Amino acid sequence: MKKLFTFLLFSLFINTAISQTNTFTVYYFDVKPGMESALADVFDSFYDGVEFKSGGVFIERMQRGDVSGTHRVVTFGELGNSGVADGQKTSQDWEQFGNNRLKFIEKYGPSYTGRIMLSNGVDPFSKGYFQLYEGKIYEPEKFIAAHSQAMKEVWDYDGNAMLLGSYDVGAPGGATHWAAFGAESLESMMLWKVFIEENNAKGHAEYFKNRGKAEDLTNYSLRILKQYGGF
Repeated sequence: MKKLFTFLLFSLFINTAISQTNTFTVYYFDVKPGMESALADVFDSFYDGVEFKSGGVFIERMQRGDVSGTHRVVTFGELGNSGVADGQKTSQDWEQFGNNRLKFIEKYGPSYTGRIMLSNGVDPFSKGYFQLYEGKIYEPEKFIAAHSQAMKEVWDYDGNAMLLGSYDVGAPGGATHWAAFGAESLESMMLWKVFIEENNAKGHAEYFKNRGKAEDLTNYSLRILKQYGGF
């Protein structure tokens, strides 16, 4: 009986942990010049009315900074319960979807999978313009704790979006983690930075002091063009 209880408790723990873990996969690619709208139409046609088990899909256009490709697609959802709901699409549908995309894509780039560890609860699509930072984190416990505190006490501004996550399969440029900050526009993003410098400089400095050993690698901006499903 004791072994059975232990097994059931362990199973409950695993199921709970999985249900509370959000994952993502990002795919980079180059769109042929002038073909962005045509490619978006292919996605619209495929995902129109489609239900997801959880999460959904973003199409994003890369903009400034250390970009890799002209665009990327991000699929996201709960670990073990993500993707298009059963019965929504056949294998032939997926094959045709892939063939239709090929007409407008010049080159495919790398892809990575990881976890979404922190979010301030703001729907990323409601903001649209994001700056992302990637780095190599040597002390994850310190880093996540410091980042969580800063999201609540230092960086909160104008209802903007904030997320933090890891790279678990693949490491772009050696990065282990990423942080994302979303605003209405580039101008709004710059106003956010100025606000922190003028009003929360001490807390911002404390964040860097408390986050442990970390190596900042890249940063870049992007705009979310399309959302299917929900965050």
